[in-house]
Amino acid sequence: MTPERISGRALHRRDLLRGGVGLFVVATASGCGFFDTDPAGEDSSSGPKGKEAPSLRERVERGELPPVEERLPASPLVVQPLERTGVYGGTWHSAMLTQEDLPWLRRTLGYEPLVRWAPHWEGSAATEILPNVCEGFEVVDGGREYVFTLRRGLRWSDGEPVTADDFDFAFNDYNVYPELHPDSIYELWLSRSGQPARFEKVDEHTVRYVYEEPKAGFLEQIAGTSGAVMCLPKHYLKQIHAKYNENAERVAQDAGFNRWVDYIAVQVEPWSNPELPTLNGWLARNQVGEGSSVVAERNPYYWKVDPDGSQLPYIDKMVCEVVEDVEVEVLKVSNGDLDMQLYHFGTIRNKPVIADSQDEGGYELVDLVPETVNTMIIGFNRTHPDAGLRAILADKDVRIGLSHAIDRQKIIDTIYGGQGQPWQCAPIPGSDLHDAELGEQYTAYDVDLANEYLDRAGFTERDGGGIRRRADGGSLSLNVLVVSDYADQVDALDLIRSDWREVGVEVTIQRMAETLYWERVEAGESELATWTGGPFDIRTGAGGNHYYLPSNPRGSSRFASEWAKWYTRSGRDGSEPPERVRRQLELFDEMRLTFDPEEATSLARQILEITKEEFYYIGISTPPTEYGVVKTSFHNVPDSFTGAVAYQAPGPTNPEQYFISDEA
Repeated sequence: MTPERISGRALHRRDLLRGGVGLFVVATASGCGFFDTDPAGEDSSSGPKGKEAPSLRERVERGELPPVEERLPASPLVVQPLERTGVYGGTWHSAMLTQEDLPWLRRTLGYEPLVRWAPHWEGSAATEILPNVCEGFEVVDGGREYVFTLRRGLRWSDGEPVTADDFDFAFNDYNVYPELHPDSIYELWLSRSGQPARFEKVDEHTVRYVYEEPKAGFLEQIAGTSGAVMCLPKHYLKQIHAKYNENAERVAQDAGFNRWVDYIAVQVEPWSNPELPTLNGWLARNQVGEGSSVVAERNPYYWKVDPDGSQLPYIDKMVCEVVEDVEVEVLKVSNGDLDMQLYHFGTIRNKPVIADSQDEGGYELVDLVPETVNTMIIGFNRTHPDAGLRAILADKDVRIGLSHAIDRQKIIDTIYGGQGQPWQCAPIPGSDLHDAELGEQYTAYDVDLANEYLDRAGFTERDGGGIRRRADGGSLSLNVLVVSDYADQVDALDLIRSDWREVGVEVTIQRMAETLYWERVEAGESELATWTGGPFDIRTGAGGNHYYLPSNPRGSSRFASEWAKWYTRSGRDGSEPPERVRRQLELFDEMRLTFDPEEATSLARQILEITKEEFYYIGISTPPTEYGVVKTSFHNVPDSFTGAVAYQAPGPTNPEQYFISDEA
C-alpha cells in the first residue's frame, strides 16, 4: 500500500482521492490503443499483464469467447488506478454478516449505476456525479428532464448488447408497472401529482426521463443503489413477464412461486439469481444461501479498462463467507483471513484486539468516517394506539426531563472510549446544516432539572419504591426496544435505565432480533425504540430526513408512523399531524422541488427549526470514527472512506482497480 512517487514526492492516497473527477477519463479506442491484443512485450504500453486476464485469454484461444476488442464497448470507461497500475489475479477473501448483508455485495461487486459518485466524498450536494454506464448525461429545463447517452457496443455479461430497450423495460415494465407495485410506486419515479415520469426512447443509444416539475435530487438518488434498476436485461427477463409471455404464471409456479410478480422480484437480484445478465465486474456463481460462501468471478464482458487499455477488474474473484455474528467476523479480521473489509466490526470495543493483531494478521486499519449523527437515538411513539401511553410519549416535558436525566459523559467514557460529545439527533459539525443549538439542547446532565420537567408533566406522586405514578394510578414504566446485535446500545440502555430510575421512571429493556424489531416498530407497537440517526439530505429528501420529520412510514415509525402514513398517502390513511408538523411537511415538499442548492438549504434550515421545537428523539452523543481493514498485499485502496449511506462505500472508489500483490 505504498504510494507511488510522483513529481519527486510521495503522494498520499487521500491526496489522490481529492482529484475527484480527475480519476475518471472517458477515452476512445483510437486514443489509447485498447484493442491491441498482441502478446505484451518490452515495448508494449501495457507491460507484461496484456490486454485481458490470462484466464480470459485462454478462453478466447479455446474459442469460448470472442476477442477482447469485440467484448469491450467503443468507448470503454478508463479508470485511473489510485496508486499504480495493477496486475491480474488473486482472490478477494471477504465476509458478509448473515444472508441479509446484501448491501456488502452490492457495494463491493455491484456498484454500477447509470451515473456514479466521484471517488472523494464531499457530501451529496458538493460531490461530483460522473457518467458510468452512460457515456454522458444532460440536465434540461431546470431539472425537469434528464437525458442519457449510452455507450455504443456495451454488452451484458452474457454477451448480448445493451440498448435503450433495456431502459424502457426497466422503467415501464418494472419500476412503474402497476401489477408489480399494487400499493405504491417508488417516489423516485413519480412527479408531485403522483403520476409516473415519462420515459422516452430517443434512439437506440439515447433515453430521456421527463417530470412535471424539477426532480431536484434525481441524479443523487440514481448514483446510489436506485441507479441499478434503471437498466434491466429485457432479453432475459421478458420470459417471466406476463406482458411478454402468456405462460409467465406457469413459469413462476414451476420455479416454486405462486405468481409471476413474486418470481420476477427475485429474479432481478443478481445475488439471488446468478443467471441474471449484469454489468457488474464480477458475476455470482451461486446464490446467497446456497452454501457457506458467495463466490463471484470476473465478467468477461466488463466495460472498463485501465490507462493501458487492459480490461478490468484486476482481481479474478471474490469469496465472501457468510458469518452469523460479529464476533466471528472480528476473529476472521484479527486472524488476517479477510483481505479488505468494512462495516459491522469496526467499533471502539473491538479496536484493541484488531489493532493489536495488525502485524500478525498482515493488515492495516483504514478510517470509516460515519455519516450517522448519533451513537443512539431513542424515539418516543407519539402515535401509539393506547391513548394513555400516547399522551405520555407525546408530552414534550417528559422527553425533556428524561433527556436531562441521562449522564451522557459517563456513557461516552464507558462505552465509546471517551470519543464524541453529548448530542441530540441533529446534523453534526461539518454539515451544511450543523446547528449547535439543535444538537446541544437538553443534553446537560441535571437531575434537579429533570425532576422539575417531570413534575411539570404532572407526575408528582411516587410509590414506595420512588417510581412516579400515572394519572390512572399505575407506575410510570416505559418499555424500550433495541436490536440485540447492537451491543453498544444495549450497554448504553443499561446505564440510562439507572439514570431514569433515579428520577422516578422505570424502564424495561427488550432485546430482539432486527427482523422482529422492525415488525414491532412498523406495526406501531413500540413505546420507545432505539436506532442511530442519519443526516438530513437537502437534495433528494430521501436519505435520513425521516429522523427530522414524519416523511416515511417505516423510517419515522419510531416516533410517528401514523403521521407519516397520512403524509405519504395523501390523507387516506394514518392520522393528521398537528399544524406545526403539517407546515414542516409543506416545507419539505417545497425543498424537494427546489433545484437551486442555496434556496433548498434555506428551506432545510426552516424544517430543522420545527424539528428543534418538536424534539422527536433523545440522542446520546456524536459517533466515534469507525474503521475497516486492508491486507498489506491488497492495493489501490484509499485509507479513508465515508460511511455516508448515499455514497455506498467502497463502490465509488472503484473496486475493479484494486489488486493483489506481495510487492509493496
